[in-house]
Amino acid sequence: MKTCIILSAIPGSGKSTWAHTFQQTHPNTHIVSSDDLRKELYGSVTNFEHEDIVWKTFLERLQNFATLGDDVYGIADATCLQNKFRLFYLQNTPGYDKHILILFNIPYSTCLKQNKMRENERVLPLPAMEKLKNEYEEPSDEVKKAYDEILVVKEKRTPSEMSHGIYDFVTKKEI
Repeated sequence: MKTCIILSAIPGSGKSTWAHTFQQTHPNTHIVSSDDLRKELYGSVTNFEHEDIVWKTFLERLQNFATLGDDVYGIADATCLQNKFRLFYLQNTPGYDKHILILFNIPYSTCLKQNKMRENERVLPLPAMEKLKNEYEEPSDEVKKAYDEILVVKEKRTPSEMSHGIYDFVTKKEI
């Protein structure tokens, strides 16, 4: 099955870590990251001068992953905080059989800590983190109906949970 996975969360929530962990255990997984594209195309993840080209390339690569086999995962690693973007990527990737939206329900304080631990040029200033936090929208009814599955990644809290990694991947049918 061709499966498109759209990640949705603010920076520092663990989207890229989750995507690479998933890729290690699922053959034929391909990831497109907006940060990585900026670095590849313009030498820096903080170069926002050509966002039209970055996002056009992002979508083209995500669409192309669906052509790489019958059993393939394409992961969109970007914030995708608003419903209009969640619907845009679903509607513009018809080559996939299944679309999954993954929401990261990570406490803001954890995201701030993890943001500070990122590579130097990937650290977002506090005003940018605040802006993105405020842009987050809960999935609308339209989004809930459009996606085949919506999953939530939660932070593990107890030491025994932490021994199995810092995130808990749970299915959430009613959000």
